[in-house]
Amino acid sequence: MADTWTLTLDEPDRYGREQVRTVNLTIDIRDFKDKAGFAWLVLAANPHLSVRDIQAVLAGVGEQHERPAGWISRRRWLFHGTGKPGRKSNADGLDEKARRIMDENPNLSNRQMVHVLREHGIRRSRESVRKNRVSGNKCSM
Repeated sequence: MADTWTLTLDEPDRYGREQVRTVNLTIDIRDFKDKAGFAWLVLAANPHLSVRDIQAVLAGVGEQHERPAGWISRRRWLFHGTGKPGRKSNADGLDEKARRIMDENPNLSNRQMVHVLREHGIRRSRESVRKNRVSGNKCSM
């Protein structure tokens, strides 16, 4: 039998009685083979598989569960933990230093600022400079 966990809720029901619920931690997804959410269960249970592997699994289960690669790619990030896989903001840890340098040089163009940042060992694109530049006029709220 699957592992179970007894959860005691902190809030009593409307009659003042303590609520106890049994929650199943594991399920056998074969029980859901003919249900509409089966492809979602395969995605949730196998975040380590590639898109092609997931497509092969769904095709092997049945034609009604086959999904295109785009469908899988757009939805699998939900089951990867925190956010989408890919590029992380402030990956090099130099964003604060870059903003400080940009504040010190408010009259430079974006292109010139890229060169100044590069001299300080910070690689940023013109677009990144444009988006993250703080104007010298700071407003107080």
